[in-house]
Amino acid sequence: MSEEAEVFAQLAQKIIGQESLEQIALQPPPRFQVRGEPPQLRYQTRHIVSEYGYSTFRDDPGNLHEMRQVLTVDGRKVKAAGKLRETLTMGLKTDTDKVKKRMLKEFESFGLREFASDFGQLLLLFTRRQIENYQFRHVGEQFLGAEAAVVFSFAQKNGDSAMTVFEGRQMVRHTLRGQLWLRKTDGVPLRVTLDAERKQDQQPTIQYRAVVDYQLSAHGLLLPAAVNYAETLHGHRLIENRFRYADFKRFGADSEIKFTFEEPVSK
Repeated sequence: MSEEAEVFAQLAQKIIGQESLEQIALQPPPRFQVRGEPPQLRYQTRHIVSEYGYSTFRDDPGNLHEMRQVLTVDGRKVKAAGKLRETLTMGLKTDTDKVKKRMLKEFESFGLREFASDFGQLLLLFTRRQIENYQFRHVGEQFLGAEAAVVFSFAQKNGDSAMTVFEGRQMVRHTLRGQLWLRKTDGVPLRVTLDAERKQDQQPTIQYRAVVDYQLSAHGLLLPAAVNYAETLHGHRLIENRFRYADFKRFGADSEIKFTFEEPVSK
């Protein structure tokens, strides 16, 4: 497991792929409702296709973060392909919060709510340096597709990693806990999950869950195949982000990367 995490740490910044996002979000109730009738749950679905890769930030050089360049929104072209390579050095020139806020602002401009980010590299939680921060417990065996997997639960006991949830203007950091699915034959990671919940004062509990599935790529490292992030309340889905990944390519020298960041095309 740690060996695969180390390979990811070394090679991920040389990889660019395509990310397809389907977001299903609960909409606010209508202003006018029939008295005595329960409100109808209304959902909006959006589809975003982006170029996808990883970079570090100037103020956080030890951690990888996801970078995206939106290509299409609900089938409408926004930018031409091939631009992400020009943005991957952005983090070397600015700070984490500035880049993330700018990316979130861009996605919000396309009508997305509570965009989920930085789940594709969850494998890095289990590098040799990080793995001592977690307590593991064997919970059984499962099948993931045709693959038999040994499942372990994990809970964070040390370290400053966290699942960060933005609730309006408030940023809430949750201690990491979840499951790790390892292929039974050789221990290669197949799935990482994260779970968290929030109950504040008399408010109902909101549950957060992320599931990341990995596949071995032609480039010699595990890469995300799918990510699902959902928030639920009383069993009702508030929002769900379904990511799918394909067409990963590896590029060459750092000299091929140039720095630009274009403003999103207005809607």
